[in-house]
Amino acid sequence: GYIIAGGKNGSSWLLKIDKNGEEVWQNTYSLGDFGYTRAVIQTSDGGYLYAGWEGIVKADSNGVEEWKNESHENGAYPYYEDVIQHSNGNYYAVGGPGAGQAQFVKFSETGSVLTRKWYGGQCEDDIFRSIIETPDEMLIIAGEKSHGNGSFPCSFNFMYYKDFWIVKVKKNGGIIWEKTYGGPYMEKADDIVSLESGGYAIIGDKCDHNHDLTTCGPKAKVLVMRIDDDGEFISEELFSNLKFLERMPYFSITTTANGGLAWTAEHKNHGTWIYKWGPNEDTVNVYSDGIGGFEINRTVDEGFIIGTWGGIIIKTDSELNYDKNIN
Repeated sequence: GYIIAGGKNGSSWLLKIDKNGEEVWQNTYSLGDFGYTRAVIQTSDGGYLYAGWEGIVKADSNGVEEWKNESHENGAYPYYEDVIQHSNGNYYAVGGPGAGQAQFVKFSETGSVLTRKWYGGQCEDDIFRSIIETPDEMLIIAGEKSHGNGSFPCSFNFMYYKDFWIVKVKKNGGIIWEKTYGGPYMEKADDIVSLESGGYAIIGDKCDHNHDLTTCGPKAKVLVMRIDDDGEFISEELFSNLKFLERMPYFSITTTANGGLAWTAEHKNHGTWIYKWGPNEDTVNVYSDGIGGFEINRTVDEGFIIGTWGGIIIKTDSELNYDKNIN
């Protein structure tokens, strides 16, 4: 089955469905639901952990709330964007901004804060968007870092002057390496995936606006970048016709069973956009019902499951085929 995170009547909400999309259970929690993003993972005890802007909440395998943590510093909320459980059993959540910086928090299995650290510069809006465990059991984080406008390092339009930002850290948050990628305008990373062949793929958006911010509507593109294990740039690919949304993190990337990549975003004319390609893959480009592409994950049958902003869940096979009559 599958677990879906969302909001209902102002509260955090989880829905579990079976492999055919039928409801198994749903529940709301004592954690609020303010914000754009939610993340959910299955935990090692068979339960679930939900993370959102207001905090994290743990549920058991039947969706019953066990504990929550709303603690925060440097802002009204903790503003979590992503969460994982490490192989050491602890949970790691990332997000921001708090006082303009990105946040990294390590939790125990019972929800106590073990480490809270801040990263970034002195300008507004440095944000961590995604975190994964690395093959050497460290952690790597993708996000967006403000670089300012030329000689104005803290430009007023800071959200339009950013770079892809990748940080590899130790299990308590100590930096192993940190790199930014991009030009003088806007590149923002939203999701990262580890590649079986080594290195990582990162997805986000790019807008070469040349200081005319109104042009990001027609100019914005999906940007997929590859780096090696040490963060050295390998390649990038751009995909036109992205629907540009100023503050929305609406990209997701995963690997295919044959070593390729699959991602989802929102096409400016066709709604949910799903794309798959690779050296051992047929390139498949699908436009689907739904609003945006919030999350894509590979499933045990080598297909994919995609969550959208519009509340539609899409289950495909390995070639992105699906029954359009089932939402």
